[in-house]
Amino acid sequence: MTFLPEATIEGAAAALWRTHRLEPAFDVERLLDELNLGLVWEPVEDPVGHKLLAQLEPRAARVILNERHFEELEANGGRLRRFTLAHEIGHWQIHAEAIRSGTLSLFVGDRIWCRAGSREQPEIQADIFAAALLIPQDRLRPLLPTTPWQGWSPVYELADRFIVSVSAMRVRLERLKLMHVDQEGTPRSGPAPIPGELSLPL
Repeated sequence: MTFLPEATIEGAAAALWRTHRLEPAFDVERLLDELNLGLVWEPVEDPVGHKLLAQLEPRAARVILNERHFEELEANGGRLRRFTLAHEIGHWQIHAEAIRSGTLSLFVGDRIWCRAGSREQPEIQADIFAAALLIPQDRLRPLLPTTPWQGWSPVYELADRFIVSVSAMRVRLERLKLMHVDQEGTPRSGPAPIPGELSLPL
């Protein structure tokens, strides 16, 4: 698997925003249509020890959502479904060429199996792409409080603004070093302090 810098993944997501003139909380299924990707629901067996939310059929240019997890995918206004579809778009945008050339194999049969919580590099890359697609940093940063902040309220408000889960927003903010969670579990603005940097010299 060829290493993809995070900036390259962010750039690929930003290119879709420019090309398709997206706005926060955009319709992900409409973007699938514009990318000529089909979408179907099918019951799919979970592999042992994993939860399979969706699959991508690159040769058929089709995304399959797992009907067995319908309630979970559609809960909370379909926020997990939106992220899952953005994840599949990530595979399509950043991995499809490597799949076609044979330099990247993600297949089980003719499908890419996207397992929830997988730590395989292509899955991590697709998650980074999904977060960048749904929560682009140039749209996120202006919405942050202009003064230091703490508490979950800003995180929930931003999650609602971009129609993502609170956990997805938390990960995005932490990855961009715009937020950290302190030892008491309270979100605070800015990156986590370096251990000892606030200590006074003896």
